[in-house]
Amino acid sequence: MKRIAQITDIHLMEEWSAKNGADTDTNLKLILQDVGARGIRDVIFTGDIGHSDAYERFFALLKGFRFTVIPGNHDKFVDIKPHYHPSYLSTKTEMYHSEEDAHFKYIFLDSSSDSIGDVQLQWLAHELVTTKRVLLFVHHPVLQVFTAVDFRYPLLNREAVKEVLVRSDREIVVFSGHYHTDDFTKEENIMQYVTPASSVQMEKNPSEIVIHARYYGYRIIELDGRTVRTEVVLNHGSGFDVVK
Repeated sequence: MKRIAQITDIHLMEEWSAKNGADTDTNLKLILQDVGARGIRDVIFTGDIGHSDAYERFFALLKGFRFTVIPGNHDKFVDIKPHYHPSYLSTKTEMYHSEEDAHFKYIFLDSSSDSIGDVQLQWLAHELVTTKRVLLFVHHPVLQVFTAVDFRYPLLNREAVKEVLVRSDREIVVFSGHYHTDDFTKEENIMQYVTPASSVQMEKNPSEIVIHARYYGYRIIELDGRTVRTEVVLNHGSGFDVVK
């Protein structure tokens, strides 16, 4: 069995995080301690690292884990590249790639421009020609979530991305962040999990963005054969608990 910790939206050293009550440096340190204590060595971070001055600190904290990072809308490739050196980045100007093992294909997209460009879409369509189960990691959710953040800051070409996924006729599990909430949505052949932020949360409110720092957390993804199980781990101030 393989276990992965998906962490997202830490917003390190951003004034916005602190103003809304989050101690993001402590949050990330405690999350990684909890991940390690559960025996998990694989970490996937799905965007919004934070202020560019925080990148050195961010990557230093991830040392000791096998980690993959994709950017969010608050991140810039030019700021990340000096601190992150996977081989696939050497010839790219966007941070997308794929990996696979015996049962799964892992696809990582770059939505830092608030959209998935034509080159990435063509690449994605090619990568979806596989007999393996597909796990797709992208900062922005692809399927609509009924919350104010979705209405104001969605993936701009979500319908084009969704069309590529549906046309593949593969069962696809999407893991994303961006909305600072927990959500599960299923449409056609797509199952989508939105993971709570490691900084502050935003209530699932369709009319206005309501921010709070009552808890923070991450997601555990368990892969057993071709089976995918997932649960959210939250800290309300007294330690981490699995909530589902």
